[in-house]
Amino acid sequence: MCRRQKGEELVGGEFDLEMNFIIQDSESIGCMVDLLSHCEVTCQAEVWSMFTAILRKSVRNLQTSTEVGLIQQVLSKMSSVDDMIADLLVDMLGVMASYSITVKELKLLFSMLRGDNSVWPRHSIKLLSVLNQMPQRHGPDTFFNFPGRSAAAIALPPIAKWPYQNGFTLNTWFRQDPLNNINVDKDKPYLYCFRTSKGIGYSAHFVGNCLIVTSLKSKGKGFQHCVKYDFQPRKWYMISIVHIYNRWRNSEIRCYVNGQLVSYGDMAWHVNTNDSYDKCFLGSSETADANRVFCGQLGAVYVFSEALNPAQIFAIHQLGPGYKSTFKFKSESDIHLAEHHKQVLYDGKQASSISFTYNAKATDAQLCLESSPRENASIFVHSPHALMLQDVKAIVTHSIHSAIHSIGGIQVLFPLFSQLDYRQLNDSSVDTTVCATLLVFLVELLKSSVAMQEQMLGGKGFLVIGYLLEKSSRVHITRAVLEQFLSFAKYLDGLTHGAPLLKQLCDHVLFNAAIWIHTPAKVQLSLYTYLSAEFIGTATIYSTIRRVGTVLQLMHTLKYYYWAINPLESSGITPKGLGMHTRT
Repeated sequence: MCRRQKGEELVGGEFDLEMNFIIQDSESIGCMVDLLSHCEVTCQAEVWSMFTAILRKSVRNLQTSTEVGLIQQVLSKMSSVDDMIADLLVDMLGVMASYSITVKELKLLFSMLRGDNSVWPRHSIKLLSVLNQMPQRHGPDTFFNFPGRSAAAIALPPIAKWPYQNGFTLNTWFRQDPLNNINVDKDKPYLYCFRTSKGIGYSAHFVGNCLIVTSLKSKGKGFQHCVKYDFQPRKWYMISIVHIYNRWRNSEIRCYVNGQLVSYGDMAWHVNTNDSYDKCFLGSSETADANRVFCGQLGAVYVFSEALNPAQIFAIHQLGPGYKSTFKFKSESDIHLAEHHKQVLYDGKQASSISFTYNAKATDAQLCLESSPRENASIFVHSPHALMLQDVKAIVTHSIHSAIHSIGGIQVLFPLFSQLDYRQLNDSSVDTTVCATLLVFLVELLKSSVAMQEQMLGGKGFLVIGYLLEKSSRVHITRAVLEQFLSFAKYLDGLTHGAPLLKQLCDHVLFNAAIWIHTPAKVQLSLYTYLSAEFIGTATIYSTIRRVGTVLQLMHTLKYYYWAINPLESSGITPKGLGMHTRT
């Protein structure tokens, strides 16, 4: 009863997880948070589990909750809630933080992880699991949100002449986010529509889970191509529709999904007209009625005045859904890109072939600023800027990468490693999973960001972590911890620029016997088996590791840690790793 009442208040009617689950009244979220603190635990549990479900169901709900500052509201109440409710709130915070987390919210989260008097704050170890969900983003940071209502679209200005002589390519990331499942069979939502006042031109629309690409050459007559792919709702896809123009033989169409060719065929797509294209829309047909508007999210939209080849499209996909620039600067992306992909994308030809591009970051109120390079010839009749109609919104979210950069970068994690031996509140035991949890988060951040890797290298991150692990109890150095270090070593070995950070990891962690000497024998065996076999056998390793320095380090390890007979009596060398000190 409690769950149903709160659900009805949120969605403005009878709540149904399949049919009516979009939050209509943002103010009711804050009321819900305050009211629940006075409810019984079972009622709180029901409502929070339901609320997390509707957040997962729709980006709209995530955005509404983000706008009212739900993360901050929930974090402020974490220390006073029951254990079961804390688990549910941590689950919900993970969903929200992976969508967007501001600098203020991240600072608040880290302040709640700061221990005092060798004790973790209440529920702080549970909150650590929120960190691991933050890097798990599946879409762009900025996007256009289409509500699926009549006339809700992005209207482009008139286009004087459509580029066709070298073919053309439309490329974008999209995500269908239907309001419900009622009219799935009836609706024909349009991804784009570029037509003249006579109704001829180019478009693409969905029928069920299929995408139909259309070229109308005269009113009611033309060609269609069905993209052979099962597009699922609430999932991001990169679609690339390539039109290849051949003067003396059949022209072609090729459709790529997530960088892979999925559908192709001959198609006389060229529309021969001198009329301007003055019925151009993103997310709608020219009629813009409720059954033909797109409901969901669109990333940056590009139209190129040439038919891109498979290598170009695959390389664009490697840039990820967040890319919204103009292929001019090789170092512009924070994502690691192979050198051959850079050569394909940044040779100057791709930048010069952009006819127009729009993205949600380049907006001013309802105006979408066209963002192609200035030197490119305009295909528009007058101004190239587009207009967001009705309730189409440009959404800007904040990733963990941008937020953590604003509070000091990767280094803000290091103090948490100094708290490994802290005990939990009202419990004398030490949680041995904390180290592995922190490393999972650290490694995910490093893998997904070149800038983070440079920060780690410049700040001698592995030297700091190695030192803190030496000072901590041996119980934290588990197989899970070893696996994280080894997986990152393998990852770095595969990067062209990974050698300096790999060397730092080896010097201060993998070859640091003081960290490993008190761990279980199986963990040590796994480490040295990897180092002596797979690691040393890689082709790049000899340029990474200083041979003399590493041999000396290993000899030192054998001399002081892995001796067969205690060397004190025979040589006067005091062995290490005997006393447990704080490593109990």
